[in-house]
Amino acid sequence: MFGTGSISFEVQSRREGRWLIEGAYTDQESALSAARSQLAAPGVDEAKVVKFRTVAGLSLETVILHKTAVRSQHKGLTLGGTAEGAPLCREPDDLRSFESRVVIGRLLRPYLDAQRVTPTELLHSWPLFRRLDEQGALLGAAIHAIARHHADLHGVSHAARARELRQLVEAVTGAARDALAERRRLPRFDADDLPATSRRIFEAVGEAGHDALFLTLLSQHLESGGPLAGKLDLLLAMMGDGAVPRHLALLDGVVADVMGSADTVKELLGPQASLHDGLCALADGLFDRDPDPALAPMAASLRRVCRLAFQGRAPQSRSVLVDRLRRSIATDQPLDRRDAKAEGALTRGLADRLKGADGLTLGGAGMEKALEGRLLRHRQTVLRAQGMHDIADRLSAR
Repeated sequence: MFGTGSISFEVQSRREGRWLIEGAYTDQESALSAARSQLAAPGVDEAKVVKFRTVAGLSLETVILHKTAVRSQHKGLTLGGTAEGAPLCREPDDLRSFESRVVIGRLLRPYLDAQRVTPTELLHSWPLFRRLDEQGALLGAAIHAIARHHADLHGVSHAARARELRQLVEAVTGAARDALAERRRLPRFDADDLPATSRRIFEAVGEAGHDALFLTLLSQHLESGGPLAGKLDLLLAMMGDGAVPRHLALLDGVVADVMGSADTVKELLGPQASLHDGLCALADGLFDRDPDPALAPMAASLRRVCRLAFQGRAPQSRSVLVDRLRRSIATDQPLDRRDAKAEGALTRGLADRLKGADGLTLGGAGMEKALEGRLLRHRQTVLRAQGMHDIADRLSAR
């Protein structure tokens, strides 16, 4: 009598006690998939799908899914960070780019560390990607986190952006699946003769397909590296003085992936006595200074990465390590837990340590802002300890 009317679906999530609309969909399966992905995202307590049906001017509302997030003790089943800085990828190569891999590394860090793989390997190895896909909602949660970031930043549709990202992921991983099927017919990867490897790749796929196939073959080679620190040794062995710029850039990208792992960097820094000492050791390395005998010696491989960065031969690794310094300084973790009163002096000393011979601060304005923020928090702590809460609060408003 009235016809079928129109049907739509709305995905909602509850964060910090507030319900938020995450996206609108025209088909039920897409809405249910998006809601399940929300349940794996950090900060989400509940998710539901509401079906709206409009008939003859009347709107009928039905909740077809309502679930509470179950927090697993297994770190690999949750996202490890935010989608901050995610580029607006349109092509498969955009998803493989350095900027994208930094965000992938941040979002999937607990999983990647547990599996001992890098974002580059994940994007170029079908077995590794399939293992991730089998984790249930983790991949979907990462896709929706990025889609939400793009929706907030660029005003695009969350649902449409999630579909586009899923298609990009399928295109990239489809290429990896095809490479696995052709593995026996692929060019041989010779870690001791990369120019010869590139010549064979050019003959097989031409100039345009070189980098993707090189990284696919490199990912297969890294399978024997074991933990990330072991893979780093394999990569550095290929980055000798004779390495050509194209190979250096590709290898540097994977080294930067390794440097994105906080656990691996801590391991390579050695048993430093405090956060301050660890940051000083890393800063000295990035300036290629002689090791400070007062600090625990860092691993030779990390020093080698820092030297390559200082020489301008590993710009991506340098960017990741500098950002790690900045993020560590921006946290609330004290520079030395043994002496909270020394926070101000240690911060000022660290600021001096971060200046090069030209007087400029490593990391530029971003690093200076992080240092100023740490000094501000220290001043507020001192003022509040003396009962001057109003003055401390006013400092935040400046």
